[in-house]
Amino acid sequence: MRAVLDGRDALGVLPTGGGKSVCYQIPALALGGLTLVVTPLVSLMEDQVGRAQEAGLASAYLSATQDAATKRATLDAARRGRLDILFVSPERLDLDAFISVLKGCDVRLLAVDEAHCISEWGHDFRPAFRRIGSARGVLDCPTLALTATATPAVRGDILVSLRLRDPFIVVRSFDRPNLSWSVVPGGSLRQRAASTYRLLRRSPGCAVVYAPTRRAVERVRDALAVRGLATEAYHAGLPGHERSRVQAAFMEGRCRVVVATNAFGMGIDKADVRTVVHVHLPGTLESYYQEAGRAGRDGQAAECVAFHSRQDRRLSLFFVDRTHPPPRRLRRTHRELQRVADPRGVVCIEGRTHPALASLFEEWAEGTGSGALAALERHGAVRAVPARGRGASASEGAEARGTAATTPGSHTARLGVLHRLDLASARKLRGRALGKVDAVQRYARGRGCRRRALLGYFGEDAPERCGSCDRCGAPRLCWRV
Repeated sequence: MRAVLDGRDALGVLPTGGGKSVCYQIPALALGGLTLVVTPLVSLMEDQVGRAQEAGLASAYLSATQDAATKRATLDAARRGRLDILFVSPERLDLDAFISVLKGCDVRLLAVDEAHCISEWGHDFRPAFRRIGSARGVLDCPTLALTATATPAVRGDILVSLRLRDPFIVVRSFDRPNLSWSVVPGGSLRQRAASTYRLLRRSPGCAVVYAPTRRAVERVRDALAVRGLATEAYHAGLPGHERSRVQAAFMEGRCRVVVATNAFGMGIDKADVRTVVHVHLPGTLESYYQEAGRAGRDGQAAECVAFHSRQDRRLSLFFVDRTHPPPRRLRRTHRELQRVADPRGVVCIEGRTHPALASLFEEWAEGTGSGALAALERHGAVRAVPARGRGASASEGAEARGTAATTPGSHTARLGVLHRLDLASARKLRGRALGKVDAVQRYARGRGCRRRALLGYFGEDAPERCGSCDRCGAPRLCWRV
């Protein structure tokens, strides 16, 4: 806070519950003008607006899910100096109309919340995260980046991507002594669900259970509910009102357990989560530490349990292959696109045209960053060709995909195919993703202290033994599942 109040750029790596919101709220009050906060999810924006308003700050957010009248009123309030904080998604900064509005606003601070998404999401389904730095060309103000999980490499990526100048850097300890870490041998999903029930039956308080897919979420939820636990499911495939209902029920204590994909939790400020269970370890330790770290935010003892078997690596590799396909697959897809392109280099898929490519186009149109076409687009080998008159609405659509689950309608997909294909960046990103999978495997199968392994991954030293993980001593809550 002192740094940005003095006009310096800053990076804060603070643990979950470490006061990241305060780091832009107090400067917003002290600096006057408008503080622009870039944040990744609509649900997170809504929560952040509520907390800022409780602190006495005039706050609002913009998203593609709002009606036109709400957007106009919010932008008018920003122009007239009636807002202290405005929350937006990174995709909003891609809209020329919004940049024009910003030029007429008295922006005193640019804050990027959950800044690790620049590395975690910016290389695949949210490329707008890596373009935030370009907004500095129209904003004459300091930039503040905030995150709870960032390895030294990710910190460096944030500094470069946001173009931070002589930044003041604060990195607090990642250690959460009140959390006990365990990895439990896992069998089938049915067996893991039964073990989860036995764990939660004798564990106090509320819990979050993470599963890797929507189908797995539904199966685990059903398995727990049929045994008598008050359990809800949460994933991006549910309607927005249903996700809001589940979140509210959990926050208000009306349901004890939520079974969810990683769509649940970012910005959820519930202090008394006593247990976090992963029925499968995520594909990265960054994701695992952030999700498991939602336990015990009140400082009281909490348990983080993950199921794992050697076969689980296949699921992680499946997700890597979807997001970062092997170079040979990209080369084969690029050649096929060149073959069917018209003389202008444009491929148009409509109806039953080019059935061999139809599924690839459907996957690309969903905007999840998965599939060969999304990968080719990231690496500059293809580009979207908007239909006449779409313009800004295409960017609005990208924002909607990034901040709220949407299902694309039937439409014509058009891609411009570039002649040159450079796979160097594709190989680099795939190699990095595979390295993260290997790090998860080492954590799960390692013989040393779990806490020491996690802290070491984030560049922090730790004692040889913590005395509370399953490698150093009996975990507090689940010594036998």
